[in-house]
Amino acid sequence: MHKKLISLMCAAVCLTQVAQASLLMKPTYHPDLDYKAPLLEGNYNQDITHPDDVLGFEIGQRVANPALITEAIQIWKTQSERMVVLEYAKSHEGRPLFAVFISSPENLAKLDDIKQDLNALADPRVTSDAEAEQIIERLPAIAWMAYSIHGNETSGADAALAAIYHLAASTDQATIDLLDDMVVVIDPMMNPDGRARFAKSLEQYRGAAPNVDDQSLLHRGDWPYGRTNHYLFDLNRDFFYLTQPETKGRVALINKWRPQLMIDGHEMGPQDTYLMGPPRQPLNFNIAPSVQKWAVTFSKDQGAAFDKNGWTYYTGEWFENWYPGYSNYAEYRGSMHILYEQSRMSEDGVKRPEGTIQTYKQSVHHQYVSTLANLASLDKYSDAMYKDYWQDRKMVVSSKSPYANKSYVVLANDNHSRTHLLAEKLLAQDIEVQMVNKAFKVDNATNHLGIEKDKVNLPVGSLVINGRQPEARLLAAIMEFDSALKPEVVQAERQRVLKKGESIMYDTSAWNLTMMYGLEALTVSDELSKNLSAYNEPSQVNNQPDSNAIAWFVDGADDASVAFAARLMEQGVNVRVIDKVAQFDDVKLNRGSVAITITDNVNNKDLLALIKKTGDELNLQVMSATTGYGNGELPDWGGEHFVLLQQPQIAIASQAGTRANDVGTTWWSIDTNLGIRHSHLESDRLASADLRRYNTIILPQRGSLNQSSQKALAEWVKQGGTLITHDNASAIIAKMEDFSSVKIVDEIFADAEDFDIALQRRLLAMQPYSVSEALTTSLLNTDVAYPWDNKPDRLDEDALKQRNEWQKLFMPAGAMAVGHADQEHWLTFGVTEQLPVLYADQSVLVTPQGAESVVSIGVYTDNEEAKNDSALGWYSIPDGKELHVRMSGLIWPEAAQRIANSSYLTRESIGKGQLIMFSGQPNFRGATRGTNRLLLNAIVYGGGFGTRPNIEL
Repeated sequence: MHKKLISLMCAAVCLTQVAQASLLMKPTYHPDLDYKAPLLEGNYNQDITHPDDVLGFEIGQRVANPALITEAIQIWKTQSERMVVLEYAKSHEGRPLFAVFISSPENLAKLDDIKQDLNALADPRVTSDAEAEQIIERLPAIAWMAYSIHGNETSGADAALAAIYHLAASTDQATIDLLDDMVVVIDPMMNPDGRARFAKSLEQYRGAAPNVDDQSLLHRGDWPYGRTNHYLFDLNRDFFYLTQPETKGRVALINKWRPQLMIDGHEMGPQDTYLMGPPRQPLNFNIAPSVQKWAVTFSKDQGAAFDKNGWTYYTGEWFENWYPGYSNYAEYRGSMHILYEQSRMSEDGVKRPEGTIQTYKQSVHHQYVSTLANLASLDKYSDAMYKDYWQDRKMVVSSKSPYANKSYVVLANDNHSRTHLLAEKLLAQDIEVQMVNKAFKVDNATNHLGIEKDKVNLPVGSLVINGRQPEARLLAAIMEFDSALKPEVVQAERQRVLKKGESIMYDTSAWNLTMMYGLEALTVSDELSKNLSAYNEPSQVNNQPDSNAIAWFVDGADDASVAFAARLMEQGVNVRVIDKVAQFDDVKLNRGSVAITITDNVNNKDLLALIKKTGDELNLQVMSATTGYGNGELPDWGGEHFVLLQQPQIAIASQAGTRANDVGTTWWSIDTNLGIRHSHLESDRLASADLRRYNTIILPQRGSLNQSSQKALAEWVKQGGTLITHDNASAIIAKMEDFSSVKIVDEIFADAEDFDIALQRRLLAMQPYSVSEALTTSLLNTDVAYPWDNKPDRLDEDALKQRNEWQKLFMPAGAMAVGHADQEHWLTFGVTEQLPVLYADQSVLVTPQGAESVVSIGVYTDNEEAKNDSALGWYSIPDGKELHVRMSGLIWPEAAQRIANSSYLTRESIGKGQLIMFSGQPNFRGATRGTNRLLLNAIVYGGGFGTRPNIEL
C-alpha cells in the first residue's frame, strides 16, 4: 500500500511538471539558429555510446554540465580500449578533474616506458646524443589539450567531449594512424566548480525562446560569475603560484608528461571572432626561439582549417606572452603552447553587428576543428620538434648557456613556513633547490633594489638555486628580479598610454617569486657549488610542552604563529602576543611571538594538550619557560608588551559590487592560513545586519558602497570594531565625511604642506639624534632647524592637481614597489623592513599626523651630494637623501613620483575601534605572502592591539 501511494504521488508530480511545461508557448523558428553543419563526421564504433545519448541533447547544442561530462567519460573508459582515464585532482567542491589519455592500445600499454624516455630526453646531463636520437626515434608525439579553465567559457569543454569521443570511437584509418603515432591527453574541464556555477545560472535564466542578446543575464551570468573556481581564483594565473588544488594536480601531471603541444581553449567577448596563436610582443625572453618558430607553423595550419570552412579568425593583436603564470608556463619547459579564444556564445547564439547569428554549436565546432587541426600538425612535425627540444635542453645546461654563472639565493630567516612554501613551489616545477650547510661569503651579489655588493654572507639555511639546470628557462622566468622588454615594446607602451590612456600589457609586469613572498633574496653572478646540500623539507615536530612551565611560546617570525594564536583562541585559550623582541632564560623570541601563560588559563585542564596539538598541526616548535623575568631590559611577562588578544569574530562584506577575486583571496587566506570560522555578509545590506556579532569586518575591493552601509560601518567602528579595507574600498571610506583622517592623494592638495610636515616628522623619528651642547646649556638655542626650513618652493594647489591628473595616466598595471614597514608596529610582525609591495592602478593614500602610516612607499638611503631643490608633488625629500621606489616591473617615472611617500597600509583609532586601510589588494592571487601577513596580523591581532578591550563582569 505504501509503495503504491508513493508511485501515485510520483505520477502526480510528473503530470504537474508536464502540465506546467505545456503552459509555455513554443518559440517561433529562426533559420539562423539552426546550425546544420555536423560536428562529428566519419565512421564510429557502434559499441561506444554516442555523446548525444549520454547528454540527452545533440552535442554542442547546449552546455553540458560537469556531471554530464563526468558521466560520459566514465562510460567511455569502459567501452574503448584506446582510453585511460586519470583523476588528477578534486576541486574544492569535490568534483573530479580528469586527464583522458587516448592512443593506440599498444602505446597505452607502455605509458611508463614512454614517460621514462621523456624524462631522459629532458636532462642532457644524464643522456648522450646517441641515446637521445634513439629515444626520439621511438617516442610517440605527446599532446596535452586543455579546455575551459574559465568556467563561463564553455564551448571548449563541449568540444573536448566531442574530441574524446571522436578519437576513442572513430574507425577511420586516419584516426587510427594518428593514435599509432601519438598520445593525446585531453583535460576536458579545467574548472568544474566555475562551470557548474555558470551552468546553473543558464538554467535559471533560460526562457522558452532562444536568446541572442549578449547583454542578457543568460549570457552574462551574475556575481560572482562562472569564470573562477570555488574560492573565486582565476586558475589561468596560478600555474607557478600553485595555490589551488586544480592547478597543483594539473601541473604535477603536465610536468610528468612533458607534452610537445599544449593547447588552452578559452572564450572572449561575444562580438569578437576567433583568436589563435602566435602571440605578439611583448614575449618573454626566456621562451626558446624554436618554440616560437613552431607556433607560427601550427598557426598557419590552423588558419587553413578555418579558411576551408569560411570562418573568420585572427592571430596576435591583443595576445602577448610576457607573464609566465598562464597555462603557457609549459612553454618555458619546452612545450609549444597555443591559445584558443572563441567569441563567447554561452548558449543559443548571439546576434552580431552584420546581422547574422552565431550559434553556440558553431562556437563548439570552431574549438573542435582547431583541436583536430593542431593534432594533425603535431603528427607531421613531432620528430623535428623533439630534435629542437633536445638541442635547446643541451644548450641551457652547457657552460655557454645564458643561464650559466648565475644563482638565486633566498637568505636564511626565521619564517620557516613561508620559506618552505617557496621551496615547495620551485620543486613542484622540477627546479633544483639546494641549502647552505656552512656559511660563506659571495661577491657580485645584487639585492631586490638592484644594488650590487661584495662580501655578502650567506648564512646556514639559505636556499641556493643555480641557474644552469634543465628547467633554467622557467626558473629564470619566475625568479629573475626584472623581466626584460625590448626597447620598441617600451616605446609602443608609452605611445599607447599617451594616445589612448591604455596599456598593451595584458597582465601584471612583476611576479618575481621572492618578492611576492616578501623574502630577502639575492642574484649572484656566479654558479655556487661549495657548502651546499640538497634541500630537505622541515621534519615534522613532536612538541612536548613542559608541564612545569609557566608560559609557552611560538616564534612570531613564522607566519604559522598567527594561526597558532587564532586556533587556540577559537578553542577557548587566552592568548597574548609580545610586541618586542624577548628572551626568557635561553628562549629567544622575535617580536610578534605568541605567548600562552598559566595565569591567563588557570581553569583550562586541556591547556597543554591544546598547545601540543595546535603546534604539531602547524609544524611549529613550542618553547617552554619557567620564568617570566625578561633577560636584561627585555620585557617581562606582566608588562605592557604582553598584549592580551580578543578572539576575532570575522565577517567579509561580499556579493554584488565587490571585486570577486579580492573577496576570494581574502576568504581563501582565512581558510588556508587560519582555518577559523567567519561569515560572509551582503555588503549593500549591512545597515540591516546585527554587526554587534563581529569585532572584525573586512571590506574587499569594490566600486561603490551605499550610504546606509557606510553609516552602519562607521557607527560599528566607533563602538569598538576593527574595519579592514582594500583598494577602492579604502578610497570610499577615506572620502566619508567626519570619519577617517587618511585621505586619497587627489583630495589633499589644499593642505599639502600639513601632510608633508607629518611625513617629515615620521622621517625624522627614524633618524639618529646627535646629543649636542644645546641640551646641556641654560642658553636659548637660536639655531633650531624645522621641517619646513629651506624647502624648495611648493607647487600651488592648481599645479598639484594638474600634475596629479597627468601622473594618473602612467599608473602601473602591476609592478613591485619597495615599501618601508615600521618595525615597531604590531601590524608588521613577521615582515621585513624593506617589504616588496605589488602596486597597480589603485588608491593612493596619504597619512596625516594622528594616523599611522604602517607601510609607506619608498625607502630612503643616504647620499651626501643629493640636493633636492625642486618640488615633485605634495611632499619634499630631505637633502642628503635618495628615495628608492621601484623594485621590479614597469613603473613610469610619473607614476613613481605620484606614489612615492604614500601609504600602502594605514591604521587609525576611531572612537573605541580602529580603521585599517590597504591601498591595494594584500593577497593578490593568493601569492603576495609578504603583504598577506599584514592582513593576517590585522585580522587576528586587531581586536587586542588596536581597540579598547571589553571587560565582562
